[in-house]
Amino acid sequence: MKTILETTQLSQPNCSYILDLIHNSDSRFGVEIIQIDESSEQSQSIVISTAILSEFINVLENYYAKVRSGAVQEKKHLSPSDKKRIQDNYLKGVDIKDLALQFGQSPELIEMVLRNQGIEIVSNKQPRSYYRQSKYYPKRKK
Repeated sequence: MKTILETTQLSQPNCSYILDLIHNSDSRFGVEIIQIDESSEQSQSIVISTAILSEFINVLENYYAKVRSGAVQEKKHLSPSDKKRIQDNYLKGVDIKDLALQFGQSPELIEMVLRNQGIEIVSNKQPRSYYRQSKYYPKRKK
């Protein structure tokens, strides 16, 4: 049995959403989202565990930012061989921006592919030297 702790309703012209914070009988919390199509009087429901809720929210915020900025492009499907080539080229030192250009994808998608393969993303830039040579080592006079 589930207990509803809090409810929020969001409405659009032909559709309503009900978001419930629920507490299950097995002492777990979750969020249930119910979509109600008012024209056909049908509803759909999804329950999201709190264990993955923060990741779910992050994904939604990223999608919202992309849609709002107009950065959403049609992305072609990357085959497993393309993902392998992306991984191999990145490990050889090719920058993410260059890989995105090579494969016609966004840098965010290339980074996601690498992270899904378990690869840590690091900067390819060489570190700047802390000391300026001319300041601490003056040139010798001839």
